[in-house]
Amino acid sequence: MQFINFIQKNISKKEDRVLLKKRNLSKQLLKSVLTIYFVITIVITALHVYVDYSYTKMHIKDDLQSIANIFKPALQTALWDLNDAQLEAIADGALQEPLVYKIVVKDEKGKILVKKVSKQFSQEKIFDETLAFAFPIYQEFNNLHIHLADVVIYSDKIAIFNRLKVNFGMIVLNAFLKSTVLILLFIVAFRRRLERPLQSLTKSIERLDWEQKHNRVVNVELVYDNELSILQAKFNELLAKISSEEEKRFTLIEKQKTQLEYDVLQRTQELETLNEKLQMLAKTDTLTQLYNRSKIDETLALRLKDFHRHGRVFSVIMVDIDFFKKVNDEYGHLVGDTILKTIANILKENIRETDIVGRWGGEEFLIICEATTKEGSFTLAEHIRKIIETYDFEAVGHKTASFGVAQIEKGFRVEDLIKAADDALYEAKASGRNKSVQA
Repeated sequence: MQFINFIQKNISKKEDRVLLKKRNLSKQLLKSVLTIYFVITIVITALHVYVDYSYTKMHIKDDLQSIANIFKPALQTALWDLNDAQLEAIADGALQEPLVYKIVVKDEKGKILVKKVSKQFSQEKIFDETLAFAFPIYQEFNNLHIHLADVVIYSDKIAIFNRLKVNFGMIVLNAFLKSTVLILLFIVAFRRRLERPLQSLTKSIERLDWEQKHNRVVNVELVYDNELSILQAKFNELLAKISSEEEKRFTLIEKQKTQLEYDVLQRTQELETLNEKLQMLAKTDTLTQLYNRSKIDETLALRLKDFHRHGRVFSVIMVDIDFFKKVNDEYGHLVGDTILKTIANILKENIRETDIVGRWGGEEFLIICEATTKEGSFTLAEHIRKIIETYDFEAVGHKTASFGVAQIEKGFRVEDLIKAADDALYEAKASGRNKSVQA
């Protein structure tokens, strides 16, 4: 309270010493500059820019269509031949056109086959869809109209600016001249009424010593009685209230900060532990501790993509325990679970570090052999089959397993590869079990 009284007395003394002149600062600003400059100059300039910009943009879209017609036959050939290298080269060639800054090719399912962006832009740049031209690519084959892909080529506003350099130069020159006049008006009209008192007020605020809680006051001699003098008085009142409340809140904030840091640390540790468990559960079969079906599907999709892109061959081995239902019926599910875990360990210990093994479902397992032909995988399958055949399982003695081996082929989907391995497995079982069969 004493501090506030001190501020009020200080302001009263200054009012006695300073000659105050009544002025409406906002009205002077509006009359002097803003009305004439913004209403006339900006509206006319903006209209001029808009008309030139719209006209040029329309012509650029027409040019993009012409460019698309040039590259469409080559794209059609590359897509039909599944020639990724040629497709990449055509996309690079399209980017050499002065108006093209991005090209995207998607297959009929929306999967991106090629995405190229001009080197002067980052891959994350978002291009204006109104400066793009999209067109589909079809192939006629045996009286069929086959949809191969959808292509979008993008231009950019920079192309518009390149075409409008001269006009933009005149617009910039015009804006510069108008801005120069505006600055001169500000210097002449506002230096005395606004700039100098505002600078004094700003410097006084900057010199405030916030460490001295009981000496925070803005003390500037203002010639004019306007918004700045009101601002100074209100600001000093605010400073007094801040100083009064600061002490009360400081202790409380420190206590809350300490408690919050402790709570955050505890919660972070809990979340890290839970996250590790969730990540493990999301990709691991709880019984065998092998990868689960979801992880296997994900790996197969990645291997298939790598094969189609780079020709890296891989194969799979499908494993099925012979007469496993009989084990569950005669010895119970606990014994059956033990056999599943034992065979899972045998599989895991006899594959390479680069191979992936997971539980496909029930008593079936799937091994993904990277960079391996079906002949190499067949050798591995035979090796594991013999280990299982001679292994002495607790409670049930000897058990056997059947193996189906298949290799990825051109045109295969994941479903085709799995079916080939499953058919081979079925043949192994039909021919007496405890065998390995190649697809």
